[in-house]
Parts: sequence; structure tokens; C-alpha cells
Amino acid sequence: MERDSSETTTQVDLLQCVNVITWNRQIFNIIGLWPTNIDNRLFFFFFAVTIVHCCLEYAELLEDRHFTEYLIPKLAEKLTLTMIIVKLGMYRLNIKRLYQVINDIEDDYEIDKYKTLNERLEFLKYNKMAKRFIKVAVPSIFTIGLIFYLRPLLDQIISITETANSSMEYVLPYKARYFFEITELHTYVLTYVLQVLTMPLVICGYTGIDCFLVTLVFHACGQFSVLALQLKNITMDPVGRHHGIEQVIVNHLRIMRLTKKLNKAFAGLLLPQILSAPIIICLVGYSALNMSWGPRQRAELFTFVLFSLNMLFILFAYCFIGECLIMESISFCDALYNSNWYDLPPEHARLLIICMCQAQRPLELTAGQFYVFSLEQYTYVVKTSLAYLSMMRTLL
Repeated sequence: MERDSSETTTQVDLLQCVNVITWNRQIFNIIGLWPTNIDNRLFFFFFAVTIVHCCLEYAELLEDRHFTEYLIPKLAEKLTLTMIIVKLGMYRLNIKRLYQVINDIEDDYEIDKYKTLNERLEFLKYNKMAKRFIKVAVPSIFTIGLIFYLRPLLDQIISITETANSSMEYVLPYKARYFFEITELHTYVLTYVLQVLTMPLVICGYTGIDCFLVTLVFHACGQFSVLALQLKNITMDPVGRHHGIEQVIVNHLRIMRLTKKLNKAFAGLLLPQILSAPIIICLVGYSALNMSWGPRQRAELFTFVLFSLNMLFILFAYCFIGECLIMESISFCDALYNSNWYDLPPEHARLLIICMCQAQRPLELTAGQFYVFSLEQYTYVVKTSLAYLSMMRTLL
């Protein structure tokens, strides 16, 4: 009775796994970038607005030719926006490859594909991890984006409260060089409202790609884990052994192709993030430690610190899923060697030996096809950020 209850619960949970894909689709539909439902007009509208706005921000930065302590947080802001634009551009270029990936994994959510309770539990484990990541990443980046957008108003409130100064300064969320002067309230309000057009692309584009990548890599890890269990069960079943071994090999090739497609699609867009992250974290750390933050800049400092923590969390997630992918592919290779293949009939052993040759090199998640994401590499990123910070504090 308990076994039937557990299997029923697992079936319900397995049906809910599709929610992970649904959540990703809802995030990308806001900017028209879901691989199976592209809205080019919506995406290019937001993309063009954000590119123009980024150019105006750099124009404002170049106009300030003298080095000041407030130039550093400005530079961190511009680098972040540039990184997001590059990531989204690379994502759009690889949309056809991601469309193929979505089609490849559709059948993996069918309950009948998993014959035992343990197989279903392994698949559920990685899907639940992806759901937890989305539940943390989306609210956090939305909160940071909202605070960043509202910080000029928060600064005004803090200034009026602490200094009893009722004068109004026309400070915008994003510091950009416009072709007109903001000297009147209605111009300020209109410009302030128009800057909200960059928020969907910044928020959904930044966290959407991360959530989608984490979901797909965790899915591949779950499939590897299930495959190892299936191999163990098949080698102990003399009746359906031949067909079962063929299915394992076919599924292994499919997962390898899936992972390689993911690497090709995401390697280019992960590279700017892994290159810019240590610099942005270093700039924010330098600003927090060395600048004289008055009452009006506290909201800005709080926003940048939150964003740096979020960036460290995202990098840790990249390295964690990369580590999981390496470990699960190694575990499958170990399962092949521990399957007593030498006691099987020659035609079966030959198939497993071919599979062993393909599984000898663990699959990896890379940035630019050279930087391998793993927990060990995460420590190097943190060390690099601290080294840059130490150098800046010494030189500046």
C-alpha cells in the first residue's frame, strides 16, 4: 500500500516537472525570446531601446573626463548593461539550436519512460533543484532591479528626512547623456518613466538565460543519473538485455548530443559574464570600501552590493551545475565499467565497450570552449576578484 502511494506521489511530481519549462517560457515570453515562440518585433524593440540607452550611458561616462570616486560605480553599471546586451545577442543568434534542444527533451517528461521508482526519484531530484534556483534567482534580480530603478526617489526621501532639505534634484536611475537638459519637473518625470523600458530586457534577459541554462543542464544530469540506474537493471535481466543495452546506448548518444548543443549555444554568451564578473565585483568592492557614502548614496551602495552578491550566486550556480554534469557523466562511465560487461555475450559486450569509449571523457560546461565551470574554478574567480580589488586599493 505504501509503495503504491509513493509511486502515485512520484507520478504527480513528475507531471509537475513540466512547470520548470513553463516558468522559463513565461520569463522569456515577456521579451519575445522563447525558442518555440519567437516574437521578433517585441524583442528587437526592447533590444534597440537598450542598445541606444547603453550608448547614451557611455556618452555620459566619456563626458566626465576627470577621475572621481563616483566614476567607478558608473563604470560598473555600464559594464553590467553591456554584458547583458552581449548575452542576449548571443542567445538570439543560437535560438535555432535551443529550439532543437527543447524538442529533444519533450519526451523526457513522459512518466512511462521511467520504469522504476528510483529512476523517477533521480529525475525528480535534479528538476527540484532547478525549481529552487528559479524561485531564488527571479525574485532576487527583480528586487534588485526595482530598488535600482527607485533609488533616486529613495535618495530624495532620505535626504529630505535627514537634512530637512526640500529642494528637488533631477537624478535618474540610469545616468545617461541626453540631447536635452532636464530642468523642469515634467521633463524629469517623462524621462524617468521612459527609462523603465530597459527594465524588461535587463531583468528578464539577465535572469532568464541563467534559469534556462540551469534547467537544461540539471535535466541532462538527471538523464545521466537515470541512465546509470537503467544500465544496472538491464545487465541483470537476461530476457530483455539486448534491446535494453541498445536503448541505453541510443539514449547516451542523445544526451551527449544534447549537452554538446548546450555548450555550443551557451559557451559564447557565458564568456562575457565570466570575464566581466571579477571586474564588476572588484569595482563594487572598491566603491563600498573607499568611497564616502552620504545619505543620498546609501540606496545606490545597497543596490550594488546586492547585485554583486547575486552575481556571485549566479557564478556559483554555473560552477555547481558544471560540477554536477562532470560528476554524473563520470558516474555513468563508472557504471559501465562496473556492469560485469566481460560476463555478457560478445555482441552485448561489444556494444558496451563502444559506449565506454565514448564516455571516457567527462562532459563539461564551458565558457568560450576553454573555461570549464566547476567548483574549483569558482574559487579562482573569487580569488581573481579579490586580487583586482587589492591592486586597485594599492594603485588608486
